[in-house]
Parts: sequence; C-alpha cells; structure tokens
Amino acid sequence: MSYKTYAMLPQTEASLEHILQHREQFLKARRDRGLPSKPLVVCVSGCQGSGKTTLSDTLVHILREEPYNLSVVAFSLDDIYLTRNDQVKLAENNPGNQLLQFRGQAGSHDLSLAQTVFKVLLENNGESVRIPSYDKSLHAGRGDRLDESAWKEVYGPLDIVLFEGWSLGFKPLPKKEIERLYQTKKKSNELVRFTQHPIEHIQKMNEYLRFYERDLYPLMDIFIHLSPENREQVYHWRLEQEHHAKESRGVEGLSDEAVREFVDTYMPAYELYLPRLIEVGFFGQGRHGENLKDYEGLNRRDGGYSGAERHMHMTLDQDRRVIRSQRIKESVLEKLQTSAPGDNKSQGADSRWINGRFIVSCTLVGILGFMVFSRRQHLIYFISVTSERWRTG
Repeated sequence: MSYKTYAMLPQTEASLEHILQHREQFLKARRDRGLPSKPLVVCVSGCQGSGKTTLSDTLVHILREEPYNLSVVAFSLDDIYLTRNDQVKLAENNPGNQLLQFRGQAGSHDLSLAQTVFKVLLENNGESVRIPSYDKSLHAGRGDRLDESAWKEVYGPLDIVLFEGWSLGFKPLPKKEIERLYQTKKKSNELVRFTQHPIEHIQKMNEYLRFYERDLYPLMDIFIHLSPENREQVYHWRLEQEHHAKESRGVEGLSDEAVREFVDTYMPAYELYLPRLIEVGFFGQGRHGENLKDYEGLNRRDGGYSGAERHMHMTLDQDRRVIRSQRIKESVLEKLQTSAPGDNKSQGADSRWINGRFIVSCTLVGILGFMVFSRRQHLIYFISVTSERWRTG
C-alpha cells in the first residue's frame, strides 16, 4: 500500500484533523499567555500491528508537504530501549520474571535518554538533534541500540513532534486494585494472562509504569489511540506482520507458535491497562482511587496545553478498519479544580472548607430534629386544636 493510499484511510484523516485543530488552539493559547514557541507533542499509541508506526510516518509526510509545510519529526518508544548490556542487567536483577527477560515492557526503556531528547526538541532553538536508533535484529534478535553516529539527525525549529509506542498511555493501578483483580481473576474461569505470572512480577511491572507517568506523560499535549475491538486481534496482526516480513524480506523469522509466545508476554499489560485508557482516556482521572495528576483534567495544573477533548480514540476491527471514532472528554472525579496550577495547598483548603460546611449543616439539622422530637407533645396538641377549629369553622 502506497503512502498516498495510507493518507486516505479514515484513521489518517481523523488524526490529521485532530492535530491541526489542536495545533491552532495550542498556538493561540501560548500567544495569549505570552509564552515562547514550542512544538506540539502528539502521542500516538496502539498495540503491536495496529498500524501506529505507519500512521505516524504518513502524518509526517502529509504535514511536511503543501499546504502545511510544517517541520515535523517522529520517533518511537522503541528508539529508547535500554542498551543490550543494560537489558541483560535488568533481566539478571529480576531472575524468573519473564516480563523483564526481554525488551518491551515498562522498565526496559532508558527514560533519562528520552528526557534528554525531548528537552532539546522542545527548546526549539534551531540546533540539530540526534534521535536514538535501535536495531532489533542484533544479537540474534535480542536487539541493541546503535552507535550515536548512526542516529537520525533532525534540525529545528520544529512545529510538531510525534511520539509513538505500544504502551504509551498505560498507567499504574493502585497496589490494592492489582491484588483485587489478581484474586478475582484467579477464582474465575476467565482466560487471562496476567494471572499466569506471580503477582510480585505484575506489581514490579506496575511500579515501573510510575516512572513513565512521572517522566514522559506530562510532556504530551494531545493523544491519538488506535485500539483493537478485541485484544485477541493482536495475535492476528502480529502473525500477519511476521508472514509479510518473511515474504518481502526473505528472512527466516519466527514460527507461528513463537509469535504467539512473544505476544503472550505483552498481554498482561493489555489486560490491566487498556481498560482505563479506553474508558477515561489519557487525560482522564483513574477510577480506582488514583490521585488527579497535574497534566490530567480539562484545566491542567502544570501549565500545559488545556484544550478540550485532547484524546482521539479509534477502534479497529481485525482488518484495521475504523469502526468507532470519538474524542474523549477529560473526565475528573475531584470536583474542585479552582486552585492555580500546582497549588495543592489551595485545593486542600477548599476541601477543608467544604467539609466544615457539611459538618455544620449536619449539626444544625440534628439540633432541629432534637427540638422537634422533644416538643412533639406540644406540636401534636397544637395540630389537633387547629384541626378542630378548622372543622367547626
């Protein structure tokens, strides 16, 4: 399929509209606040085989050409995998944890490197930036980061940065929620993969996600998510990719069984973290007691871009056709967002004020109820006399 054919796909058209609309609002918001220019950061998330990389590459082509002529760069979460040596150390430090023996899961990325790259990209001062590059074919498929001399070099100033990855938007669940889900699914007959791993290994992966939420997620301005109608589609898509690679590149590749085993290692994350991303979106607050983060909600408390409906969600069928598309509102459980960005003390004061009013109100109602109860005989006599007078005229 050619680039121009990809450009006509519904997911491409919807993503392009989403980006252009928010970029206009993003630029206006920065002008109104007297802030310097900065590229819009677009996060693109989708499971293996969903077409997220193809979508990102197609968007780069479109946005660079007429009539937009924008300076755009795209890079991937895969580009910042740990070096082979560091991945080996991670595996050795977590013996028996099958989720961390190979690259892919939370914990297998160099977040310090990612922060460094983003810092230079977002400073937007016109200097050249080297984007890391990772070769998955090295070390018999174990992969390794290429030498810096082989990294892609881009030049600013930039208008848009596209950052894509299979697990972007996955957020840690509270420890007790992990325990509840684990015990519930263990007792049921439902086929789930995360209960096939010790709960300690699941909790380890969950803890690693906190660093992604802390170091990367606040950098995202808008979000695009390609979601499968059914998680089992991931197996089909990944097998399809492997077969295509064998035919087009003449490589030996993985057997179908090996591909299924490979996808199995990613399923625990899909089972645990996709539901929240689909339900409340990237900028919505979690539903299991998670605190509202500064970059979440309609009005971001970290001073970031606060346009409405920043998350575009598209559901794909097995043939990658869009069957549903919607923009997700920034839902929040905490009703009070009246404080200045990052002003948690002010929010606490507001909460205490409301709690105080509630207590006073309850006290007054209780006193009134007691008075009514203690005077009930007088009230009964008054009502009976009044009724008798009304009947007799």
